[in-house]
Amino acid sequence: MRGERRLYAWALGCSVALAATNGCSDPPSVEALPTPRETLAAAGKRLSTLKSAEELTAIASKTERVLAVLNASERDALARGGLRFWVDQPVFVEVAAPRDALPFWLEDLGFKPTGQTVHHPEATFEIYRRRYSAGPIGLGVNSLDRASKLHYIVFLRSYDPSRDTIGIRPIAGGPADWRMARVREGVSALSDASKPLTDLPRDLIGAWVVQMPRDTRDEAYLARGRVWKTHVRSSRRPDQVAVALGSNPSRGLTFTWRTDPTSRSSRVKLALASEQGEGPARDAAARVVEGRVEPLETPDVLNDPSTLRHVVEVGRLEPATRYAYAFDDGRGGWTPWRCVRTPPEGSRRLKFLYLGDAQCGLEGWGKLLASAWARNPDASYAILAGDLVDRGNERTNWDHFFLRAEAVFERLPLVPVVGNHEYLDQGPRLFRAFFETPAGGPANVPPELVYAFECAGVFTAVLDSTIAVADDRAARAQADWLDARLEATRAPWKIVAFHHPVYASHPWREQPKLKEIWGPIFDKHGVALVLTGHDHAYLRTHPLRDGRPSDDGTTYIVAVSGDKYCEQRSRPEAAAAFTNVSTYQTIEVEPDAGRLVYRACDADGVARDRFSIQKPVPRDPAAIAKVQ
Repeated sequence: MRGERRLYAWALGCSVALAATNGCSDPPSVEALPTPRETLAAAGKRLSTLKSAEELTAIASKTERVLAVLNASERDALARGGLRFWVDQPVFVEVAAPRDALPFWLEDLGFKPTGQTVHHPEATFEIYRRRYSAGPIGLGVNSLDRASKLHYIVFLRSYDPSRDTIGIRPIAGGPADWRMARVREGVSALSDASKPLTDLPRDLIGAWVVQMPRDTRDEAYLARGRVWKTHVRSSRRPDQVAVALGSNPSRGLTFTWRTDPTSRSSRVKLALASEQGEGPARDAAARVVEGRVEPLETPDVLNDPSTLRHVVEVGRLEPATRYAYAFDDGRGGWTPWRCVRTPPEGSRRLKFLYLGDAQCGLEGWGKLLASAWARNPDASYAILAGDLVDRGNERTNWDHFFLRAEAVFERLPLVPVVGNHEYLDQGPRLFRAFFETPAGGPANVPPELVYAFECAGVFTAVLDSTIAVADDRAARAQADWLDARLEATRAPWKIVAFHHPVYASHPWREQPKLKEIWGPIFDKHGVALVLTGHDHAYLRTHPLRDGRPSDDGTTYIVAVSGDKYCEQRSRPEAAAAFTNVSTYQTIEVEPDAGRLVYRACDADGVARDRFSIQKPVPRDPAAIAKVQ
């Protein structure tokens, strides 16, 4: 009987598949099936060559449309490759699901309605039953669209009523974090939330229920958000280059780039640059440094779901020195040379760029960035104050972002700040994949998002305000870490960057928690500048201490570099404020003169705001020579 039903399911899958096949052989074993995400990634890649982005969006919205374009093996893998386990005896498997969201595979696998129901707090579930022999059992995915907000429920009971226990073990390939519980009135349907089941049929009492985590309900969508086909596919040729400051920022750089999965070599060739052009100096000795490669899976990008990120850390560099570099091109050669300059150290003059939210209008933002770099080729790095893209877990946003910034990012080290839009849907997964940052953040805050560095008498800390706004503990952990780092530094200039403003352009966007928890740390250590974004309207405060004007206080700035603008309300703390203008900022520090000069410029290079800060010059030059 079991074999007949499996062959029935396989034949049904073959009959409904629209894709051409070479006939149907015996179905693969449950153990041999690919995972649902592997199946959907392969299906998406195949469909992306046949359908437009608009057609794929429509297909992904309805289970029946997805089923109509799957081939036989894809349908079978999704029908048997979801929840997989092995039992030591014949069992009845009963699957309960809401009537309006029944899994498509119930009929494929030969499940029959029992006429019984069970009450879930959010719906009444109908029960379907099938008998299985001892051995492997494979059940399907929960849903192929967003119609069901609930996961189906699985009950197991021995075919032999005299047996009280069932030997069961998971099979690799399905979700690994489900658990078993004895069925009784009020038992939870989920492993990670209380969803008590009531009005249970008498013959299920004492059986076993498979408790699934809540998030597994939506793990089998063709695309988790909007369906995309990228216009910037990966290839063997390195692209999406980003240069990061090393642990010793004046003497080390980290290079990252992207390729397709066929180009796994991660090597950088580096030499002193010529005074003119992009190549190495004549007779300059080149060295080759190897790094690591990390796969990045983005299944929603149907025509390019798998890429590689390459990371190479290069040390033993000279400060304020221009280097030519090239990447292994994956074909036995090297890419064209590019050039990048290390930041200065000691008491040397330092200039850097600061840009607020890019997020929207990336083409215009790319032109603004190019203008900033063309007018300030002596900048040592650029601080990007969060919301770099609109949807931080849709890779096509990042493809567009890197495309528009390519010419600058290859030549200017980046200091990225995570924003709330990088957190959308799945947390800052892609942000962390694309950027390398210095180590050493607080132990109980997600790594790579909070960090600090020091060069040329300027201490800079980057904080994660998104998690701080959501969790007091994360806010205080960062405050304690920042307090300790500021206490330890001897740098005369202290700058902190994060995304959410302490003094908002619009009062209803205020973040009182940041003012309460972080503000005292800025006051205690004499932080000169706090650089933020988020509000999409330019604002610079007077120097403030404890919220009141003070000559030795902290200047708080909100900036925007994309073309999304917000309304602004006047506030007494503001020294300068305007909206509907995208700007880049230059910050120039001259340690020997004890001066910081700030400018906010538009795309034409016109200074829309400027000010300077003067500090006493330290008598001991060693006081500003410390480099972390």
